[in-house]
Amino acid sequence: MALLKLDLTNHKEAQDMIKIIAQEKNLSVTEAVQFAITPDIYCRALDTGWGAHALPVWGHSDHRRIWKKLDNPKIEVELEPERFRLLEDIAQAEDIDLETAVAYFLIFSMEALGYHI
Repeated sequence: MALLKLDLTNHKEAQDMIKIIAQEKNLSVTEAVQFAITPDIYCRALDTGWGAHALPVWGHSDHRRIWKKLDNPKIEVELEPERFRLLEDIAQAEDIDLETAVAYFLIFSMEALGYHI
């Protein structure tokens, strides 16, 4: 297993999406991140190429909604090496940090769960 250390302090979108996934799927915070990082979501993120456009407008359909925050935005997540490579590949392909790459996986997971992105 690979240990992924994330500081999501400045990633309010990621925190919100993690909390939504955790609540909907009855998962812990770390399990919600693991849930999002899959080969299918990886392909969707690369195929569309619009993660950079979708992420900043997350939640735009409800401006008055109170965004969910993690109790502790600094988290550690164990990932299978294959999934860690998917994350690193997105980060490299998009020239972004790992926190933002996680957010890309989260936004496309939200789409797969039926949310408007």
